[in-house]
Amino acid sequence: MRAFIRPLVFGFVLMIAHQSLAQCTIASPGVKLNFSNANSITGGCDINFDLYFDMQANSGGKYVYVHIWPKSLYPTLAYNNPPNLTQLTNAVATLGFYHFGGALYMLNNYAPFPTVPNFKFTGLSIVKGAGTVAGTERFTIRNITVSGIAGCSTPQELTADVWQSQSASAQNVHCFSRGLNFYANDPRITGFMICELPRQYRFQIRTIDPAGLTVNYKVYIDNGDGVYNATSDTIEIGSGSNILLNNENSFTYSSPLLGYLPYANRKPEAERAIWIVVSSPTRDNTSLARLDNNCSLLPIQLGQFTARWKEPQVLLEWTTRTEIDNLGFEVQRKSTNNDQPFQPIGFVPSNAPSGNSSQEIQYWFQDPSPLPGTGLYRLKQIDHSGKFSYSPIRTVSSKQLLSQILPNPADEQATLIFSGKQRIYQVEWINALGQRLGVWIGRDQLTIPTRSFSNGIHRIKITDRQTGQSESRTLLIQHTQ
Repeated sequence: MRAFIRPLVFGFVLMIAHQSLAQCTIASPGVKLNFSNANSITGGCDINFDLYFDMQANSGGKYVYVHIWPKSLYPTLAYNNPPNLTQLTNAVATLGFYHFGGALYMLNNYAPFPTVPNFKFTGLSIVKGAGTVAGTERFTIRNITVSGIAGCSTPQELTADVWQSQSASAQNVHCFSRGLNFYANDPRITGFMICELPRQYRFQIRTIDPAGLTVNYKVYIDNGDGVYNATSDTIEIGSGSNILLNNENSFTYSSPLLGYLPYANRKPEAERAIWIVVSSPTRDNTSLARLDNNCSLLPIQLGQFTARWKEPQVLLEWTTRTEIDNLGFEVQRKSTNNDQPFQPIGFVPSNAPSGNSSQEIQYWFQDPSPLPGTGLYRLKQIDHSGKFSYSPIRTVSSKQLLSQILPNPADEQATLIFSGKQRIYQVEWINALGQRLGVWIGRDQLTIPTRSFSNGIHRIKITDRQTGQSESRTLLIQHTQ
């Protein structure tokens, strides 16, 4: 795997119906899966994740506790009082935090019953931000580990309850939300980003459910905070629906290599993570994978970049939309006929004051001695600290595309003989009035009937469909009768 391919870190977000009382309404609960490992002692699956959810803001709330069970062992509790040791015997995790008067920290014990089994504290941390719905706060608890009752190759559904206390020592339940069901390890989503500009990505969705699964997905650019939020992560760059994962496709969907222009080549979107959001009509939760963007920061935002044959030279033209500490551009070139690396042929300094600009700036460079045949060109952008990045590659041929037109003048037909072999060319035929008479596709040579064309000078535009190089020729139509 090439060095610029970065593996993703992935997770799951839950959108689950819930039962709650005033002041304790839970919205957008979620889990970001960090890793899962088979436990050789218990035979179950150890799952590490970050838990996050929105909770209605409550000025009197102090203690919040979360209990998690395997769904098959879930007890429906009344919450007249805090759950006791017997009620929590089968819980795989209990954790809590304090939030009041600006304070926010994880609790190091379960105050109602300090000897509760599977209390989680070591290594946990918590942060708070604005909720996705007005009047809510968003809590993220990091580094929770639970031990599932089944192996990692089995879909595991968990159920969580959340309750809150306003009392001084968390001895009373003032509100609760219960029965939050979610699958912790199915479907599984993996993928990566390619750092070369413009950015590209690829992902895979796989279910371990032997019954198969129908999924839909959408792809969004993260807004920069690293947390998926439907109200702030709104730049959608891809989608798919009604994808059946079954034994005919090894229970797997693999996307092609995908781009996302114009965002993939500009600040700040090309420097941000991507979210793959997967839903299924048979699941209560949606599953979310984050493709982390570990690519280096873009010192410039490149606009248009073109390279074309302008006899007897090659002309390169490009624009920048923004520049940060930009020293300039080293122009590099190589031939397609060898395995030699790109070689510098010139340098264009930045036109931005001190290398910084938020306005569009135009640049150009002429290669006075193009390579024979076809050449590849790219820009190496260098900042003042010596860091650099590369532009996309452009291909230019110094050869004429059209070798001959026979006959010229033409009467009944004209045969175009192309210079390149085994290449595809597009031919546009334009008469003296500027009217396009037709478009043809061919290779090696192309014969075009001209009997119906009017007498006079016609223009032919030939384009190499692979490189984009084009040229124009003229032809006289002169009918004998």
